[in-house]
Amino acid sequence: MTAWHRPFLFLALLPCILHAQGPINAVVETKRFHDPGKGELVDVNISILGATVLWRSDDRGFQQAKVNALITVEQNGEIVDYRKVLVESPERADTLQGDFIYQERFLLQPGDYAVTAELHDANLADTAGTYASTPLVIPRRDGGLSLSDIMFTLPGKPGKGLMPYPGSYFPKEVDKLAIYAEAYGTQAQFGKDGGFLAVTQVENYESGEVAGNFRHVQRLKADTVVPIALEMGIGRLPSGNYLLALEIHDRNDSLLQRRTQFFQRNNPVTYDPNKVLPGELGPNFTDAFTNADTLADFLASMRPIADELERKLIDDQGKERRPDVMRQVMYTFWYNRNPDDPKGAWTQYKKAVDYVNRKFGCRNMPGYQSDQGYIYLRYGAPNTVVNRANETGVVPYMIWHYYRAGRYSDRRFVFYQPERSTTCWTLLTSDMPGELNNSRWLDQIVYGTADGGAKREEVLDNYNNPR
Repeated sequence: MTAWHRPFLFLALLPCILHAQGPINAVVETKRFHDPGKGELVDVNISILGATVLWRSDDRGFQQAKVNALITVEQNGEIVDYRKVLVESPERADTLQGDFIYQERFLLQPGDYAVTAELHDANLADTAGTYASTPLVIPRRDGGLSLSDIMFTLPGKPGKGLMPYPGSYFPKEVDKLAIYAEAYGTQAQFGKDGGFLAVTQVENYESGEVAGNFRHVQRLKADTVVPIALEMGIGRLPSGNYLLALEIHDRNDSLLQRRTQFFQRNNPVTYDPNKVLPGELGPNFTDAFTNADTLADFLASMRPIADELERKLIDDQGKERRPDVMRQVMYTFWYNRNPDDPKGAWTQYKKAVDYVNRKFGCRNMPGYQSDQGYIYLRYGAPNTVVNRANETGVVPYMIWHYYRAGRYSDRRFVFYQPERSTTCWTLLTSDMPGELNNSRWLDQIVYGTADGGAKREEVLDNYNNPR
């Protein structure tokens, strides 16, 4: 099977968020594909915001925008290839200024490059140029199993060809997500016509978990180039940041290759808690909860995994104590995480809350409000724990180490007991972005001891080499 041929194209686009680079707003995107025996095919997609260029009547009486584009590829400060073109938008009979995209392709060899696009409005006699530059790294392929970049495409009909979707922002109006990628080296890995699996899934960017049921498995056969095209409905995918992950698995479902592409979804379940009528969201699992204190406890236990807006809603309802609105907040929270089974998502989380309440509760504080309970609920159970609760010469401390925490690998959380009389552990520092980071944490664990130097080395060794 041969690779899909990606044509040059000009097309009207749905509105999307573009980056302002100058007088013309544009986004420059590169996608790397492989042409076996020749080199790397690099598509350069330039999305132009129609509202930032001048539209004039052409000879046929239609409105049209024109942009002079110069695309250069440089390596070590020298131009190795370039394209100089006049980009013409689709003709329009109305006054709407639609966005449009231009695509060029370059055949390059492995190495480090810089791709630069210089844009000038051709309908203006004198215009400042817009410059956009992006680095491009082309790795050397060894003939083994590998994947191309993932390209978002506009959903289309079979036989009509695939066209790039501009950018990585999917507003509420877009209810389908389509992708195109290619797999190489499958014959060397699986044998001629050998079978393998292509797994495509949507993952939460922060947690790395699969979002709901957004997972699709394709059974494919090995070839020189194996195209992988997929279209999935995202009408029920809540707002958030996501990764579109493409994985190659063998027949035993072992992961062999993986590539991801970031995207952002804007599709909130929007409502004003003060305006929603009781029962407006329909019958759901929260109807079983009628006690305001119970609902307040449930909502508070959800704070460790809530975003800022959700935390505000939770805090507000914890004060107002309106059971009908509290149920609406709770249901929407879990619907946004698993539209297909919000009750199941809550039930699973509630098991973790019950565990941290038993394990990490202290004084009159429920476990989910403790620092350890918060970290456990947000990132899961640590892979290793260094527990120095009874060691002499240091303040009691504990180090939780995660092989993976959210989208980050190899992360640590240090807890300590500044007051030995309590069972509460306080978070002292972490190398996890967004969490408490204390550059003097070691001084607060080791101080005023005769063998302080040796103790510091011991604590640092436990931190750097948890076991």
